Amino acid sequence: MAVGIGLVALLLLAWTLHRRAQAATGEAVDDEAGYPATATRAWLSVTFRPIRAGLNLLSATSENEIVVTNTGDVTAEDVRVLTRLTSAHTGQEAEIATLYDAPIVRPATPAFTLQPGEQRVLTSIAALPRDAIHTLTAGGRPMFVPIVAVNVTYATAGIDGQFAQAFAIGVERVDSSKLAPFWLDAPPRSFDQVAARPHAVAVER
Repeated sequence: MAVGIGLVALLLLAWTLHRRAQAATGEAVDDEAGYPATATRAWLSVTFRPIRAGLNLLSATSENEIVVTNTGDVTAEDVRVLTRLTSAHTGQEAEIATLYDAPIVRPATPAFTLQPGEQRVLTSIAALPRDAIHTLTAGGRPMFVPIVAVNVTYATAGIDGQFAQAFAIGVERVDSSKLAPFWLDAPPRSFDQVAARPHAVAVER
């Protein structure tokens, strides 16, 4: 037991001397973990809510509300928001990744600035031609699952920031928590009772 206590004492002494050396050199330290503190910057988060979605004779459409919030410590500048509608299919991950990597040339709204703690509520409409829909089949019926990819880019503290997330949209059901798909063999219509589920992992940098 004495050996164990002695070892702990030596470790505590070494840790204390290390902290004093960091303080003497002016290096920033996290008071809880003893790790270098994270540089202050803006961090943007996104809340996504579909307002209505459906099909007409020419296209699938999704009207969406997007809330962008700056949860960081400094201003986010040149904030650009893009929404893109696609449909679930085997190659969608590569398609969405390409979208995230491309610069946002035509944002949903003119670029704006967000102060720390500030948020902006946007409404966007995304459309997809019917002939570009990837058809899936369930119970012998053709259907599709809309995927809305949201990409937000910004500048903060001299670096480029990004938050991107894809969401699957479906029709809300009274008998199940699962969302119903959009049937392609049904008459064209738009639904107000729609909801979204996160689709794939968000990109945050």
